[in-house]
Amino acid sequence: MRFGLVVGGVCALGWGAVWTAGVIGALVLGHWHVVPSALVSEVILVGGSLFAGALLGLLLGVTLALAPGWLTSHGLLCRLLAGFVAGPLFLGEVVVSVEGGILPVLLTIVGIPVIGVVAAACSGDIAGRNRRHAWLWPRPPSLTNVRALPWRGRLRAVVELLWN
Repeated sequence: MRFGLVVGGVCALGWGAVWTAGVIGALVLGHWHVVPSALVSEVILVGGSLFAGALLGLLLGVTLALAPGWLTSHGLLCRLLAGFVAGPLFLGEVVVSVEGGILPVLLTIVGIPVIGVVAAACSGDIAGRNRRHAWLWPRPPSLTNVRALPWRGRLRAVVELLWN
C-alpha cells in the first residue's frame, strides 16, 4: 500500500502545485469567476490521485501476495509481474487527469512505463521478500518522550505514528 500512496502522493503534489499556481494567477489577474471551478478541479485531481495511488498499491500488493511462490521467489519473474501489473493500474491516474485537459493526460500516459519500471525495481519489497528500499518499510516505533519535544517534533512524531 505504501508504494501506491507514494505514487499517488507524488501525483497529487504535482497537481496541487500546478492548480494552486493557476488559482493564484487567476486571482492576481482578476478572473474571479474562474476560481471556484479551478478549486473544484484541484480537489478532484488531488483526491483522485491519492485514491488512484491507494488502489494501485492495494491491487499490486494483493497480486504479489496471491501469486504462486515460484513466481514471486524468482527475482526476474517477480519484477516482470510487478511491472506488468503496476503499469496498467496507473491508468487510473490517467482517468483522473482527464479533469486537467489533454496535455496532462498525455504526460500521465508517458508515466505508465516509468511506474512499471519503479514497481519492478521495488517488487521484492512490495512482495515482502527483501528490504532494499527503506521507504517501503515502517520504522520501528521510537520510545521518545513526546512532551519533551518542541511543537514541530510533536507534529512529526504524530505523523510518523500515523504513517507507520
